[in-house]
Amino acid sequence: MQRISNSTKQRYYTFLLILAILFIASTLRSPITSVGPLIPIFRNELEVTNAMIGLINTLPLIAFGIFSSFVPTLSRKLGMEITLLMAMVVLSIGIYIRSIGDISMLLFGTLLLGIAISVGNVLMPGLIKSSFPYRIGLMTGIYSVSMNLFAALASGISVPITTIPSLDWRNAMQLWSIISIIAVVVLVLRLPVIRSSRKKVFVEMKSQPPTALFKSKIAWAVTFFMGFQSFIPYSLFTWLPDILLAKGFSESDAGWLIAILQMGIIPTTFVAPILAAKMNNQRVIGCTAGLLFFSGLLGITLTSSNLLIAFLILTGIGAGTAFSLAMMFFVLRTETVEQSSQLSSMAQSIGYMVAAIGPLLMGSISEWTNGWTIPLVMLMSVALCIAILGTIAGKNEKIKFD
Repeated sequence: MQRISNSTKQRYYTFLLILAILFIASTLRSPITSVGPLIPIFRNELEVTNAMIGLINTLPLIAFGIFSSFVPTLSRKLGMEITLLMAMVVLSIGIYIRSIGDISMLLFGTLLLGIAISVGNVLMPGLIKSSFPYRIGLMTGIYSVSMNLFAALASGISVPITTIPSLDWRNAMQLWSIISIIAVVVLVLRLPVIRSSRKKVFVEMKSQPPTALFKSKIAWAVTFFMGFQSFIPYSLFTWLPDILLAKGFSESDAGWLIAILQMGIIPTTFVAPILAAKMNNQRVIGCTAGLLFFSGLLGITLTSSNLLIAFLILTGIGAGTAFSLAMMFFVLRTETVEQSSQLSSMAQSIGYMVAAIGPLLMGSISEWTNGWTIPLVMLMSVALCIAILGTIAGKNEKIKFD
């Protein structure tokens, strides 16, 4: 009976862990993607410039870049799941704060949620590798699908929520704190097993990546692949609504079209990591991700009809492939969970600082040129860089940490 009881308890805690991964993943993009469609609605009310609007999606990326390097230290002291629990609490607070005041509160709350999301970005690959070592591709796929499914949902329903009597754009932002609160509850339920294990694989983890990591061509290819594959989506999350409005679509249509872009991400975020895990190398899939990005962006630039939907889906497929592959590179190019987290920390610290330039640069260029053609050409150039970097990072070679 004791053996059965232990087996049942283990299944219960494993089920809670899977739920935690699903709900945490669901909070890593939805608080950000929910904002873009609302920008045309609250821009006039808050009396903000395009530079300020660019900051709304640049601040989380800056937080990702700066705070990611400190996450391994917190994880070493507290354990991965306790660190994630604290992050989900901060995320819930940040989502609430950003929707209760003026532009300063919006930016402060956005910074808080950026710090919280950076914890999930860094720790989730390591948590999956340590908890499901024989199902890395499958669990990475589930993690990516959850993240992007809720990101798409957030884009699609944000504007419709504002049309409900007695609700406005502030309520549309607050809605996404429900998911992070559920994640907190699930992690609290796991506290007994968390306290007993503390994910001891992190006990010996160094707080900073070793010097050898910065001398690795593969590590730098993974880092800039990570940065550029984030550069494009976060730029689009911020400015695609305005691009679509300029093409004649309504605010509600723009929200759902962004959701369609992200729906293109979902199947590839599930399939791509499984395929990548089975391949001897990932050079072809890495190059293909960049070319898909390029083709979709070219179509978005040249099309104003409903054919635009096909190119949004194509862009989404490129984004899903590139993101999933970036997550897999942390695992495939390293030997241990510690090394995986160190590579993840380097790639996300530097990569997200690169990506942070995107929303601000794209908005500024659009003001200088009074249009969106040159900013979109800039994104296409970045897509070609992704194809080149994917070919380098996809080489079947482990990074040497000695």
